[in-house]
Amino acid sequence: MTITLECAEETPGRWLAEVPQIPGVHVYGPTRDAAAEQALAMVYRVLDDARRLGANRAETADVFGRQSERSVRVAAFESALS
Repeated sequence: MTITLECAEETPGRWLAEVPQIPGVHVYGPTRDAAAEQALAMVYRVLDDARRLGANRAETADVFGRQSERSVRVAAFESALS
């Protein structure tokens, strides 16, 4: 899954960061970097919730073109249970 992070300054000192591919992921921050960081944290939380609720891990494990450390641990844990 590839995500697009869009940032825009709405008013001086108020930045909006959103991810169009994931409904509801839009946050405000005092700087572009702060808003982007908060939006990416929200993406991880949404994807983790989706995984815990049974979404296909192949859809959620590779968010930024690399497998996250967390998804590697989950895969190892699930393999140990099998």
